Amino acid sequence: MTVIKRSRQDSSADLIAAIDALVPLLRDQKEAEAADALVAAAAALKSSKALSDGHKAAVNAIVDAFEGDHELISYTFQRNEGGHQWTEVEELSQASSRVISLARRMQ
Repeated sequence: MTVIKRSRQDSSADLIAAIDALVPLLRDQKEAEAADALVAAAAALKSSKALSDGHKAAVNAIVDAFEGDHELISYTFQRNEGGHQWTEVEELSQASSRVISLARRMQ
């Protein structure tokens, strides 16, 4: 088995892309304040170097959006509705799980 290590720059780019995918879904759920917090954190990630204080603060803000006041962690729970059609709830679950897992990995 080969293990490919990812650079922090690649991980940051993946996290920013994951946030960009999650934000419209959050806005559809009327979570504008949480979406704005994630957009601000993504902007901070873009403008700061890996391992800098600004970068660490942005990652911590993302994790805090899930575990703190915004409680976005509730969107990560998979819901099985019994159908074979991809639902918005499942898409939201996948997108939010990706963001929090990438952010935790970068902490």
